[in-house]
Amino acid sequence: MAAITFTPTLPLVPRKAPHVLTIAGSDSGGGAGIQADLKTIEAFGCYGSSVLTGLTAQNTKGVQAVHAVPTDFVIKQLQSVVEDEAPVAIKLGMLTSATTIRALAQYLPTIEKAIVVLDPVMISTSGHYLLPDDAVEALDDLFPFVTVLTPNIPEAIRLAGFKGEVGGLEDMLKLAKDTQAKTAAKTVLLKGGHAVISRDEVLRYKGQYEIVWEEGDDEDDTVEVLSEYKSLTQVGAERDYVVDILVTGTEVVALFVGKKVISSSTHGTGCTLSSAIASSYAIRKGNDVPAGGDVKILKRAISYTQSAIASAFPFGHGHGPLNHAHLSTRRALPPPTRHNPHPFLTHLIQSNLPLWKSYVRHPFVVQLGNGSLPRECFEHYIKQDYHYLRHYARAHALGAYKASSFTDITAFSEIALHIARESEMHVSYCAQFGISREDLMAAPESAPCAAYARYVIDIGTQGDILDLYMAVASCLVGYGEVGLWLKKQVKEEKAVLEGNLYRRWMEDYSGPEFLTAVHKGIENLERRIAQNPPSEEHLARLTSIWHECVRLESRFWDMGLYKLL
Repeated sequence: MAAITFTPTLPLVPRKAPHVLTIAGSDSGGGAGIQADLKTIEAFGCYGSSVLTGLTAQNTKGVQAVHAVPTDFVIKQLQSVVEDEAPVAIKLGMLTSATTIRALAQYLPTIEKAIVVLDPVMISTSGHYLLPDDAVEALDDLFPFVTVLTPNIPEAIRLAGFKGEVGGLEDMLKLAKDTQAKTAAKTVLLKGGHAVISRDEVLRYKGQYEIVWEEGDDEDDTVEVLSEYKSLTQVGAERDYVVDILVTGTEVVALFVGKKVISSSTHGTGCTLSSAIASSYAIRKGNDVPAGGDVKILKRAISYTQSAIASAFPFGHGHGPLNHAHLSTRRALPPPTRHNPHPFLTHLIQSNLPLWKSYVRHPFVVQLGNGSLPRECFEHYIKQDYHYLRHYARAHALGAYKASSFTDITAFSEIALHIARESEMHVSYCAQFGISREDLMAAPESAPCAAYARYVIDIGTQGDILDLYMAVASCLVGYGEVGLWLKKQVKEEKAVLEGNLYRRWMEDYSGPEFLTAVHKGIENLERRIAQNPPSEEHLARLTSIWHECVRLESRFWDMGLYKLL
C-alpha cells in the first residue's frame, strides 16, 4: 500500500504573542519591578522581554540596597531587544538616574508605533524619595513620548507642583488635570490608592464624567443582601472607595471606582498595574488607540490588579506580593475571596439585572412599603404564600434526603426548621387579618403558586444537589433583598413603617432571624460552588434555573397584585 502523505494548504503558524518590553529595576524578592512585570505580561498572554536599570537587595520588609546599572549598558540591553524584534508596548518603571532617563528619551522615539506606559517610581509607600531631583527634572524630556502616565497621589503632587492638601475627590480631579497639563503626557491615570472616597462623593459627578464601577457594583444602587453579607465577612474592613482618574488633553475622561481592598499583599501594585495596561494595549496591537485612551483597556488592567491583590497568598513578613497567576486557572467563575466572598451570586444577579430588579423592586413590593397596597391583594398573596411555604419545606426535606455530606444535610435541615418557624409565624400573622389556619388550608392554590412549586420540586427530583440549592436560592435571597431594600427605603423616607398595615411583614424580612438564614444560605451556596467549580456548560444550566425561579417569583408578586387564580 502506498504511503499516504498530507500537505496542508495553508502554513501552520502558531499564534504570535504580542511583544511587551519592561524597562525597570529588579526586585530580588520577586514581588515588584521586572519580576512583577514579566509575571503580569505572561498572565495577559503576551511575550515579555526586559531591560534592567538597577538591581535591588529587597524583600517584603523593604529595600536594603540598590545598585544602578550604567546608562550605556541600559541602552545596550535595549538595542539588543529592539534589533531582534521591536516591542508593541513598553512599560517604564524605576529609571534610577537623569542620564538613563535622557538616553531613553532619545532612543524611544525610534521605536515606531510603540505604546509607552510610564510608572514614575519616585516615592515609596513609606514616603521615601527614590529618584534624585535631577532625575525628576529629566522626566520632562521623556513625557512627550509617554502614552499613559500612572502616578500615585504623592508622585502626582511632586510632578505637578501641586500646592495644598489632597483631601477629597474634588482635589484629586484638580491634581489629575494639573499633572496632565504639567507633563503633557497623552493620558494620565491618577491612582487613588492613597485616598479613601465615599460613594456620595462619587455620585456628585454622575452625569458629568463617565463612572466605571467595579464588577458587581453600579452607580444606581447596590444589591443590599450581598452588601450586607460582604460586610459580615470583612470584619473591620473599609467600606469606602478607591477612585482612579483618567485624564486626556486636560479633560477628565472617566472615574474608575472600586471598593478598597484591605490587604497587606500590596507590594508591586504600581508595577503590576502599569504592566497590565501595557499588555492590554499590546493585545490591541497598539495600532488603534483612541485619542482619549481606551476605558475598556484600562478597566481590564485595573480589575486584574484588584483581583491579584484580593486573591494574594501570604508570603514573607512584610508587604507581600500580589497573585499574578490568578488568571491562569481556567474556570467559569473566580473563587470566593475576602474582597468578593460571593462571586457566584454576583454572577447570577448581574447575568440579568433587569429580571432581578423586576422581582425585588416589583410594584407589589413598592406599594407594600409605602402602605398603598390594597388589603385584599395582600390577603390573596399571604394565602398563596402559605401554600408555597409548605412546598418549599418539602424541597428542603428532599435536599436533606439527597445530600451526601454532613454539611449539606445540616444546611438543608437548618433551613427546613427555619421554614417551619416561618410557617407558624405566617399563621400568627394571618390571624391579624382575620384569616385562620383553616382558611389558609381551604384557599384554592393559584396557578402561579402551583407552577412555581412544581418547578422547584421537579428540579430537586431530577437534578443534583447543586440544582436544588439553585432552585430554592432565589426565594431566600430575594426576600432578604426585599426586606433590606424596604428598610433602606424607610430611612430615605420613600417607605413608611408608622401606620403601615404591613409593618410586621417588613420587619420580619429585614430582621436578624431571617437574615441569618439568608447569610447561611449564601455561605452554603458559595461553598458548594467553590468546592466543585462548575464548567461553563454547568454554570449556564444553573444560571437558567436561577432565571426561571426569579421569573416565577416575579409572577408570584403579579398574582398578589392582580389577584390571579
